[in-house]
Amino acid sequence: MNQLKTIADEVLPVYEKDTGEKLVSARELHQQLFSKQEFVNWIKRRIDNYGFIEGEDFLTTLSKSTGGRPSTEYLLLLDTAKEVAMVENNEQGRAIRKYFIQVEKQSKVEQPKTQLEILQGTINQMVMQEKDIKQIKQENEALKHRMDNYDKIDQLGDLQQRLNNMIRKYAAQNGIAFPEAWRHFRRSFNNSYRTNIKTLMKNFQTKHGLKSITAPQYLSMSGRLEDAVRVADKMLNQQTFLTNKELI
Repeated sequence: MNQLKTIADEVLPVYEKDTGEKLVSARELHQQLFSKQEFVNWIKRRIDNYGFIEGEDFLTTLSKSTGGRPSTEYLLLLDTAKEVAMVENNEQGRAIRKYFIQVEKQSKVEQPKTQLEILQGTINQMVMQEKDIKQIKQENEALKHRMDNYDKIDQLGDLQQRLNNMIRKYAAQNGIAFPEAWRHFRRSFNNSYRTNIKTLMKNFQTKHGLKSITAPQYLSMSGRLEDAVRVADKMLNQQTFLTNKELI
C-alpha cells in the first residue's frame, strides 16, 4: 500500500500504481458498505461467487505484523470494485459504484499525455505549418503570374480591346487558334454565370433588330465587358492553379 498513490478520497480511497492501474482496498470497501458479514468470509464469498481471478481482478498482499499473524489484504481493480459494490444491491452500494465511475472519468480527463502523444502532436503541428507555407507560396506564385499577365497585356484602350488581347494571349499559351480560344471563353463565361451567351446574343440581336452581332460586340453593348474580363483572367491563370495543385 505504501507504493500506491491516492488519486481520490471523497467516499473511500482509490489508489493508483505506477503502471496506471487503479485499485481499491477490499477491507476499506467492506467497511464503507456497512456489511454485517465478517470481512474474510465476505471477500472470499465474493471471489468464489463471481469468479474473480487473482492477478487479473484483484491482488493480495500481507499486512505488516504487529506481533500476531499478518492478515491477507485484498486490492481490487477498479472494475472489480464497481462490480462488488453493485452486487450489494442496496443504496450504499449503488452510490459507491457511481463514485468509482466518476473517479474513472475524472482520471481519464486529467491523464497526462505520454511522450509519444506529445511527439505526435508536435509532428502534426509541423505538418500543418508546412502546409500553410506551401499554400502561401502557391498564392504568391499565382499572384505573381497574374501580375505578369497584366504587365504583358496592353492596359491602354477600352475593355473590348483588353478582352481581345487576353483571349489572344490565352490562345498563344495553349497553342490553339484564336476562334477556338473564343469558344473556350464562351464555355467558361457560361459556367461562371450559369447562362448561355449564344442565347443571350440571339435575344439581344432580335430585340434590337440587328442583322448580326459578335460576342465582343454583345458584351460591350450589354455592359458585360467587366464580367468578361474577369472570366478571361481566370482562364489565363487556370493553368498555374492546376500546376500548383499538383505540387501539394
